[in-house]
Amino acid sequence: MKNKILIASDLDNTLLVSHRNRRDGDVCVEMYNGNEQTFMTKRSIELLRQVNKKIGFAPVTTRSLEQYRRIMWPEGCEPEYAVVSNGAILLNQGAIDEEWSQQIRLVVSACRDEMMAQYERLSLSRNFLRCHIVDDSYLFLYCNEDTDVKACAENCCRHTMLDVEYLGRKIYLFPTGLNKGESLKRLKNFLGCEYTYAAGDSFIDVPMLNAADVSFAPEVIQCMTGANCLIQPKGTVFSEWVLEKMAIILDIYDAIS
Repeated sequence: MKNKILIASDLDNTLLVSHRNRRDGDVCVEMYNGNEQTFMTKRSIELLRQVNKKIGFAPVTTRSLEQYRRIMWPEGCEPEYAVVSNGAILLNQGAIDEEWSQQIRLVVSACRDEMMAQYERLSLSRNFLRCHIVDDSYLFLYCNEDTDVKACAENCCRHTMLDVEYLGRKIYLFPTGLNKGESLKRLKNFLGCEYTYAAGDSFIDVPMLNAADVSFAPEVIQCMTGANCLIQPKGTVFSEWVLEKMAIILDIYDAIS
C-alpha cells in the first residue's frame, strides 16, 4: 500500500523556518554568504527521518534550483525526489529529470514572449530591488521596503496574462500551468501513486493543497482551502504537527497493508 502514497510538502515556513523565527535548539540546515539562514526543529528532523524511512516525501517548492541545493539535509532526511522552481524542475536523487523538463518547456514556451516583455518593462521600475527570471521559468520581483507590494502586484495583474502571486516583499509572475497543484498532479502520475497528501503555509501552496486527497495548512489560509484540508491547531509547531500527522497516516497504512 505504501508505494501508492505520495507525501508532498512546501519547504520555507512549512518544514523549514527562517532565522527570524528560529527557536533555541533549532538546527541550521542552510548557510548563505557565510551566515546561518534556515533551520529545522529537532523534533521535525526526528519525525522526518521516520517518514522518510517508511515512504519518503517530496518537497514541492518555489525555491530556485540554486536555492534548493543550498539545503543541508540532516542524515536520513534527504528526499529522493524534489520539485523546485514552482514545478519547472524535478530532481531525482539530485539529478535533473529530462523527461519532466521537456514537458515543462512546452508550458513555459507558450508564455515566453510575454514573460520577456514583462521582464523588460518591470526591470526598469524603481519599485524593485531585484527583477530576474528564475531557472528560465518564471519572473521574480523583490520590492523595496517602501513599495506597496499589493498595489504593485495588482498593477502587474492588469498588464499581463501571467499568473501573479505575492508574498511578503516578493512578487511572482508564473506561466499559466506552472503551479504547485499541477506539479502535484504530474508527480503523482510520474510516480504512479494513488493517494496524495500535501502541506503548505501560503497562498502559493493553495493549488497543491486543493489538489491533494488530504492536506495540512495553517489557519491563515483556511479561507482559500477546501474541505480536504486539516487546519493547524493553535499552540502547535506547524512542521512538527504536519509530520506527526504524516507519521500517523503511514502507521495506519502499515497496519492495514
